[in-house]
Amino acid sequence: MSPFSLVGVIHLPPLPGAANFQDFDIRKLAREAARGAQTLVDCGFTHVMIQDGQDFPQPTLAHQGTIASMSAIGLQVREAISVPLGVIVGHNDGPGSVAIAKAIAADFVRVKTLTGIASGPNGFIEGCATQVALTKQLLKSDVEVWADAQEATSIPLVADKVLAARYAVDFGGANRVIVTSDTGPDVAADEIAQMRASLKGQTDYIIGGRVTLGNFAAVIGQVDGVIIGSAISSKSNDGTLIDEDTARKFGEILQAI
Repeated sequence: MSPFSLVGVIHLPPLPGAANFQDFDIRKLAREAARGAQTLVDCGFTHVMIQDGQDFPQPTLAHQGTIASMSAIGLQVREAISVPLGVIVGHNDGPGSVAIAKAIAADFVRVKTLTGIASGPNGFIEGCATQVALTKQLLKSDVEVWADAQEATSIPLVADKVLAARYAVDFGGANRVIVTSDTGPDVAADEIAQMRASLKGQTDYIIGGRVTLGNFAAVIGQVDGVIIGSAISSKSNDGTLIDEDTARKFGEILQAI
């Protein structure tokens, strides 16, 4: 088991290639993303991830403009921090995420449907494990793949999360498994306990959402990490991407355990 991972997500505004993109200076956004990443590290986060989280409607595969923009932004983020950096792009663009990760020397990618098939906002979403593996081979990339056991905004064909996790690890080569429950992180922690028993400790398990300041402490000892996104996103309109006060409180809770 790895040390606990507190992963902070920088949700980028709509990027070139998105239907809701409005023209802005990518260089300025890159500087703000780098500042946000440094804020997360200063607040005690162990990992940072960048995501095109406000592209709408979010395509399954990202546009070339999005890939290019995230690479430019991610490179500046990479230069600002030394902690592990992750990438997620599109609704399920695993190969695109691997390509960005290679360009910016990121450490991991999140893939929401690595194996199996789900029905979601964009129709059927098919697993992309083969494409991810081939892209890694083509680019000579050793980036880690963090795979969701049933992505939260879709209805999976395989309803058993334990089986979905096994597929992701055994057939998809996932390095870590991400578990999210709409009911809350306590339910996700229970599901992770079942996965540990079934997969015999082959991987680390990360809660992928629904974690708040109110429930964070309760799950720290039960899982290997959590991903925090919306809870730390800034609500201001001044271009700031991270709510520093909230991020600091998450770091303080982890430090106090």
